[in-house]
Amino acid sequence: MGEEKKNAAGNQSVSRALAIMDLLATGPLGVRQVAKQLGFAPSIAQRLLATMCSAGYLEQRESDARYCIGYKAFQVGTTFASQNDLHSLVMPELEALAEQHVTGFLGVLRNATIVYVLAVEGTGPVAVKRQPGTVTHAHSTALGKALLSGYSDQEIRDLLPKKFPQLTPNTTTSLDSLLKEIAQIRLDGYALNDQENRLGVFSVGAVIRDARGRPVAALSGALPSNLVDDSNKQETIKAVVEAAQRISRRLGCP
Repeated sequence: MGEEKKNAAGNQSVSRALAIMDLLATGPLGVRQVAKQLGFAPSIAQRLLATMCSAGYLEQRESDARYCIGYKAFQVGTTFASQNDLHSLVMPELEALAEQHVTGFLGVLRNATIVYVLAVEGTGPVAVKRQPGTVTHAHSTALGKALLSGYSDQEIRDLLPKKFPQLTPNTTTSLDSLLKEIAQIRLDGYALNDQENRLGVFSVGAVIRDARGRPVAALSGALPSNLVDDSNKQETIKAVVEAAQRISRRLGCP
């Protein structure tokens, strides 16, 4: 019985530490903010934060005493990327997009959200910035809509809520409207995001499929919306779609 209680306490500590990691991935916070948002006692939050700092997974900033993600967490994240077959297949494609002044991203679907796995900034005068590890919405991004197009309508209904947050005046906010858009995306072979997630950003996304034809990730290319014209819009669509198709073929997709 004593051993079982010890294991349960240990599991709870691990769960709390992981929750702290997820929370601080959104930005630096102080002890009381962490405790309040996660429902811990401040003393528990302080102890966990101190332990994670000593292990290198978190760091405490001198300027404001807030906690942020540490170097050890970055090492773990980069190890994940380097061990993933997609990394070696996608990086050359993202670098090629960057040479065309397009910022390229690789994203995966996790728990109804999109996680940016890789990002290469375009060589143009204005870059669209998103750090790997950043989490964003599926309904308002080209990455998300491209990935969702690889699933059935029923799978999407099971995954997403019926209503979505409106991030800009262009954001689709209902599941039914999104499903109509996704039906067109399946026909076109690509998804567009015209300032739906962030004002000033236009992007194109295409799904990446594995050997079974299942969606495993999506590739996107982003440009500042004020630099988009008919010519570079079509060029970006073509470049992103062909890059995603090449990656899919290398993964064995028929």
